[in-house]
Amino acid sequence: MKKTKYIILSSLLAFTSLTASKISMPDILNPSISEQATPVHSTFKRTGPTVQIGILLDTSGSMSGLIDQAKDQLWKIVNEVAKANKHNKDVNIQVGLFEYGKSALPSYEGYLQMLSPLTYDLDKVSEELFQLRTNGGEEYAGKVILESVNRFAWSSHKDDMKLLIIAGNESFAQGSVPYKQAIEKAKHNGIIVNTIFCGTQRQGKNLHWEDAATRGEGKYFNINHNDRRVYIATPYDDDIIILGKRLNSTYVSYGERKVRRAKRENIEKQDANAFSYSKTSYVERNLVKSKKQYTQASSDMVSAYTKDKNSIMQMKESEMPDAFKGKSKEEISKIIEKKKQERSRLQKEIRKLESKRDSYIAKNTKKDSKDLGSAVIKSIRKQAKENGFNFKN
Repeated sequence: MKKTKYIILSSLLAFTSLTASKISMPDILNPSISEQATPVHSTFKRTGPTVQIGILLDTSGSMSGLIDQAKDQLWKIVNEVAKANKHNKDVNIQVGLFEYGKSALPSYEGYLQMLSPLTYDLDKVSEELFQLRTNGGEEYAGKVILESVNRFAWSSHKDDMKLLIIAGNESFAQGSVPYKQAIEKAKHNGIIVNTIFCGTQRQGKNLHWEDAATRGEGKYFNINHNDRRVYIATPYDDDIIILGKRLNSTYVSYGERKVRRAKRENIEKQDANAFSYSKTSYVERNLVKSKKQYTQASSDMVSAYTKDKNSIMQMKESEMPDAFKGKSKEEISKIIEKKKQERSRLQKEIRKLESKRDSYIAKNTKKDSKDLGSAVIKSIRKQAKENGFNFKN
């Protein structure tokens, strides 16, 4: 009997030891781990001077106006950043998106989620942005900053600029992650933290938004998130829109049939999303499409061909549009080359009109706007110049 008890006890001790060394609770269920950081989903692949922008938006119930401004001004912001260059090379742009503060999001995640990693696919960011809806919740600024630092694939190159832009209207000190520690980690990784408070300047200061920006070596702004944007129509807008529609016809999707269709439809869908907010927003989207920063290389044959002319030779016939079935690779390359030249011509025409449009707007703008887009552009331009970037105008 004693021997039996000894065997059972030994077995239990062995199992306990094995459990301690081999089996562990999932981190999310482990009460000893207070703050989890989801690992980065991808790595940064550098092809030149890059500006990375992580946008962190409060989607709690009172923030509908903020989200509307973000939807309306995404392309305005991207278009301004696209004017930057470094060492006489145009910048590449990556944008990522987090939402935080919505009660529908899991509490154990801190009421936040990453909607888009840092990506060159700006249509992907637009698609996620236009799906945002607000709902009451808890706004943990420190937590969302920490998660964005940990989960975005940031560049480590000294010539690149890394920015976080967080917008909201509650105390910056909410939640179990101290914002000072989160910002310190951002600084350690060379990431500038800009803050945009939706409310009065004094209120934002009292709720630590100014202190957060100071600690993050960024800029603090306050905006009225419920204000409507002031649009300045120009004599060049209609022509830019017409050229933009022609530009769409130069995109030739490749990949699986469903993927081809989805990518083609998404270009038009994001056109429609921009136009649904304003004609100005739609014009600004077309201006971005005239620049190299608007890339579809992973799904567009013309973009892939522009990057590497041999890419056509490596594509399978099943990945190409039906119109190319039965054609030789040489014949297809000639068609794509023609599309490339047409795209280049249209983009140049749009950029010429953009220059005239910018001059018209500068002459007819009475005062600086105090909205999300203006605040973001002002901070990015200043910080980019401080980091050695130049702007074309």
